[in-house]
Amino acid sequence: MVQQKKRKLRKLIQEKRDSVRPEESMERSLPVMERLWSLPEFKQARTIFFFISFRSEVDTVPMIRQALAEGKRVCLPFTDPETKEMIASRVLDLDRELMPGNYGILEPRKEFLRPVPPEEIDVVVMPGVAFDRCGRRLGYGGGYYDRFLDRCGPRVLRVAPCFELQLVGEVPCADHDHRVHVLVTERRVIRCGGDGAGGDAGTGRDGGNGGSDGAAEV
Repeated sequence: MVQQKKRKLRKLIQEKRDSVRPEESMERSLPVMERLWSLPEFKQARTIFFFISFRSEVDTVPMIRQALAEGKRVCLPFTDPETKEMIASRVLDLDRELMPGNYGILEPRKEFLRPVPPEEIDVVVMPGVAFDRCGRRLGYGGGYYDRFLDRCGPRVLRVAPCFELQLVGEVPCADHDHRVHVLVTERRVIRCGGDGAGGDAGTGRDGGNGGSDGAAEV
């Protein structure tokens, strides 16, 4: 039943996101980047794991370039479709070191693989199709990020840049699905309860604790 609900919601939100013009998606991505950079945990982070945006996702390429320019240790995913595992590989030159990998998504070339232990990562910037205010995340169905997060340190901060249209009332999830700690959209930052969140939940605009769902808007 959960899987059926996931498939239905995944199709609905992907169609909504794909219906937005590419120019508008790029325009909406700019305030997402600004809000991401405003997070104190992000500013303090030394090692950041990013995903490379694909199709109609929030554009993460400018974010990656900015992080590299600031001297952050930036990692990108390298996936193995046979083992269904994901490696965090440090990237130094975004223009020279990537090539289309599985599903056509850019990833590090094998000759430029520089594996970084997951436990050394401070922030994981992760993709998704849909999210709710409690940090539940609907991914693409491969389970790569859930398995990868199992190997990360307990204090790693999980951040999801997304568009407002990707937020729903409740995302169907299973026990093994990891939640997101912070959602960053073109309009706001939402600090979710998460499962072992990497930081303080903060306070909402009204000075409260963000309501009974454990989330707080900033």
